[in-house]
Amino acid sequence: MKVLEKFDEALKNGYIKAYFQPLTRSVSGKVCGAEALARWEDPDEGIISPAEFIGILEENRLIHKLDLAILENVCKFYKKSKFKDLTFSVNLSRLDFKETDMFAEITEIMSEYDVPASAISLEITESTMLGDYEVTHKLFNKFHDAGYKIWLDDFGSGFSSLNILRNYEFDVLKIDMSLLRNFDTRSQKIIASIINMAKMLGTHTLSEGVETDEQRDFLRDNGCEILQGFYFSKPINEEEFTSYLEANTSETKDEHKYWSDVGKVNFLSGDPLSSTDISPSDNEKNDFGVAPLAFIEYDGKKITYPYVNKAYIEQVKKIGYSSVDAMEEIANSEDFEYYKRFMQQIEATINRGGIFRMDNIINDVVYTFTTKLVASGGNKHMIAATVHTISSEKSNYLILKHNKSLYATYDLVTEINPDKDSAIQIFSNSGFSKIYGTSSLRKGIVEFASNEIHPDDKERYLAFFDIDTLKSRISIYIQDSFRVKKYGGDGYIQKNIRISKLDNKKYLYTIQSV
Repeated sequence: MKVLEKFDEALKNGYIKAYFQPLTRSVSGKVCGAEALARWEDPDEGIISPAEFIGILEENRLIHKLDLAILENVCKFYKKSKFKDLTFSVNLSRLDFKETDMFAEITEIMSEYDVPASAISLEITESTMLGDYEVTHKLFNKFHDAGYKIWLDDFGSGFSSLNILRNYEFDVLKIDMSLLRNFDTRSQKIIASIINMAKMLGTHTLSEGVETDEQRDFLRDNGCEILQGFYFSKPINEEEFTSYLEANTSETKDEHKYWSDVGKVNFLSGDPLSSTDISPSDNEKNDFGVAPLAFIEYDGKKITYPYVNKAYIEQVKKIGYSSVDAMEEIANSEDFEYYKRFMQQIEATINRGGIFRMDNIINDVVYTFTTKLVASGGNKHMIAATVHTISSEKSNYLILKHNKSLYATYDLVTEINPDKDSAIQIFSNSGFSKIYGTSSLRKGIVEFASNEIHPDDKERYLAFFDIDTLKSRISIYIQDSFRVKKYGGDGYIQKNIRISKLDNKKYLYTIQSV
């Protein structure tokens, strides 16, 4: 085919069109957008593969005309489509920026069709950034300031220089399909490492080339947020894409923000609720999840678990629940022994923010349940949760294993050591937003007073907990009543706080409901 002779005619007559390949949110399964890909429908020769014309257009410095034509196709579709909450990505060549003022050209097209910048993401390959750093950096800032998202395309192909990730900020890192072709353990470790790195940089992840259940499940379980590939759909024309959207649920604009917030959680972190740092793991299998992690969604009426990793399931098996269905059943059953306390923690996590921790015992197994709110949208709230069962050999927990009545009696039990300026929390029954005093007892006392004690009681509390005078004031124990922030709601509630003398210059700090 004579590409150069027919190119202008094809543009003029609309033979070159945007085909759409859907993008699917890995956890929710909803369509969240599409990549627009160029296809040439010649009236004489039929559909012409991009491989036959892209290279020629690049060689002859005409690729910018193609890329702008595809953007215009997308804008036309957006303007007439009812699916205006979706986002569309378009590909830009490094040569585009050499041949014309792409920012001005894109702005003009978007204005003509009244399409918001938030609806368009720009896919750029790393070769675009091999030129003048200052010029490229300013251009990226210009697009970002105007509201466009910038995606790094084909990461994992070519040389994939890490300097590019250091020097530029991307909204999405797009994992190249070549890494999925030979889907062995080595490839899986590389992909998991890329996802983890992107999370630590605050960059969202998308994988193209998804074709099998195994690939989909692996990417989902390791926190890759968006999936693209023949598993879901090949690139399809406007009419077919509209039919696809009518047959498959797509996310709303509010849901897009909601799931983007959920996507910030690093599934591979050793402490996904409080840190983006990954902890070392000696796991030799293909399960790269380091910590037990689940997402708990609450809509004010019902608890669901959209995502649970294998490590979380292994932990709850020790408690006596073998599946997600079993967990959902007890979480929504008022007959569950700890239903009230479970829901108190869920509501406190939503209403107060921060990290909440509760120790408990079920089926003679002591465990710690920790939660953090990661996203809210409308009446829906997504909570990231971890659960850790406690070994019976740990002496700090033996008392819990053999004395269930402590749960009904105390809200918090902590062993403190003023001489070492340290504290060990034995258990919490009221989901305090953090564990106080583990790094410094003195600092923890002040933080607890500021965060949990009623302002009018703060000065009296600090005097009560003056660790420099504890030894002289305590023969057996001291106790006073303070207003402590209510667990799971607004306001404060009266609590008795006691500090009891132990052996070895240690004390037991307890909080008890009045």
